[in-house]
Amino acid sequence: MSTSRERGRTTRAKILRATAELIARDGWSGFSTREIAARAGVTQGIVSYHWRSKDELVREAALNATTDVLAPLGDALDHATSARGALERIVALADSFRDSPELTLLLFETMLQAGRDPQLRAALAALISDFRNQLAAVLAREGVHDAAATAAALAAALDGLFLHAVVDDRLDLAAAATALLRLADPP
Repeated sequence: MSTSRERGRTTRAKILRATAELIARDGWSGFSTREIAARAGVTQGIVSYHWRSKDELVREAALNATTDVLAPLGDALDHATSARGALERIVALADSFRDSPELTLLLFETMLQAGRDPQLRAALAALISDFRNQLAAVLAREGVHDAAATAAALAAALDGLFLHAVVDDRLDLAAAATALLRLADPP
C-alpha cells in the first residue's frame, strides 16, 4: 500500500512530466494550469496545492528535464578515458535526441526563457557550468591548452549543432561534430 507521501511524489512527477510536454509542444507560456492538470490527469486544485505559481512549476519542470538530459552526458565525461572518446559519446547521445524532438524543443525553450527569467538563468547557468567544468577536467587531463575556454567553446558549439539539427533533419550531426572533436586534440 502506498503512503500519502509516495502518492504525492507520484502526483508531482506526473504534473512535472505533463508540464515539460506542454513546454515542448506550446512554448513556455502557451498553456494554462488547467491544461497542465488535464494532461496530468489531476484537478487544477492539486496543481495549485503543490506549486504556488505556474512560473514556479514550469521552471521546476524545465530544470528537472534539463538535469535528466545532462546526467548521461555527465556520466560519459566521468567515465571517459579520453577527451575524444567522451565527446564522441556525447555526440552519439545528442544524436539520439533526434528520436525525441520534443526534448530538444524543451531544452531550447528553456534556454530562451532563461534570458527573461533571472531565477531560471541562475539555475540553468549552474547546470551548464557543471557540465563545462566536467568537460574541462577531461580536456585538462589530456593536456589541452586552456581547457576551460576550450570546454566553453565546445559546449556552445555543440548547442549550436543541436539547434541546427532541430531545423535541418539532413544535417549529419556526427560528421559536423568531427570538426569540433579536433578542438579536443592535444597540441
